[in-house]
Amino acid sequence: MENAVSQAWKDKPETIRSYYENLSTYQRLCEEVEYILDKKIKYSGIKIGSLTSRAKTLESFCEKIQRKKYDDPMREITDLSGVRIVFLYSSDRIRLEQLIESEFHVIEKVDKFAQQKVEQFGYGALHYIIKLKEQHAGARYDDLRNASCEIQIRTILQDAWSVVAHHLSYKQEEDIPNELRRKLHALSGLFEIGDDQFEGLNRSRTEYQLRVAESLDSAAETSLDTDLNLDSLLGYLASRFPDREPSTQDNVADLLHELNKFGYKSLREVEEVIKAALDALLAQEKVYPPSNSDTDEETQYVGVGLVRGCLSFMNHDYYKYINPHAVNDRRGEFSHLIKR
Repeated sequence: MENAVSQAWKDKPETIRSYYENLSTYQRLCEEVEYILDKKIKYSGIKIGSLTSRAKTLESFCEKIQRKKYDDPMREITDLSGVRIVFLYSSDRIRLEQLIESEFHVIEKVDKFAQQKVEQFGYGALHYIIKLKEQHAGARYDDLRNASCEIQIRTILQDAWSVVAHHLSYKQEEDIPNELRRKLHALSGLFEIGDDQFEGLNRSRTEYQLRVAESLDSAAETSLDTDLNLDSLLGYLASRFPDREPSTQDNVADLLHELNKFGYKSLREVEEVIKAALDALLAQEKVYPPSNSDTDEETQYVGVGLVRGCLSFMNHDYYKYINPHAVNDRRGEFSHLIKR
């Protein structure tokens, strides 16, 4: 890399100076595109593994202009700013495509996976070249508006393949020794199958949660005998409190840990606590509503909060566990509403 940098300084000093003069623009464009994507992805509920950005390093820039022999590198190189989205489930890809194409002006879209022939080496991803839309107005955008940014979207396994392939330094089929070629083809096939299996597992999990919720909605007596696990609890909360904001998966996982710690093993045991204490908790919520931690505005309990509140009424040890430093114990004001 040092040779590439030295050679570039010798051959194209004006290009290297231009790189340095514009480096802050590339970095700010990365940050802006990453910010927009992070905000929109969180709002959409798409599950991702990571969202990262980077401005192209001098070493990488010099290596590329030496290898590609550009006439005008600053205009022809389109990935001086780059953002990468690594997502979990292949079915979310189309939603990510729609999100990117609605938020940015797309200059180019290349599906490197779809372009590969069946017998071809590698495991591709989706690449975009984008620019900010005109809606991003103001002084902070004046020098970003005409700059382009590359966005790569990959599944976790596509990303893993890319890391391994980069380490092996095989850029194309002809680089691979014949005795290793078959193994690499088999491995890339296994990665593709792995993506399909992850997708199937996620679909099965969603179907299980729906079955739990539907069985509870049908008032089937046996449905409450379901053992507590993360998915049965997610389905239960969705069915039991349909008018409340859904709880995050992490919060439901924390609640499951607490329920297990205090000996609750089935949905029926949780439902008995809810039936007994819900009226008391709702009366308490009306008089002393919880507040949003970000805005301090009054709000309502989500499903996890309702379960925790009912458990606090019915299990004093649990109450002390989640409120170890409580000063005002307001349960007594509403305990007459508990159904014994």
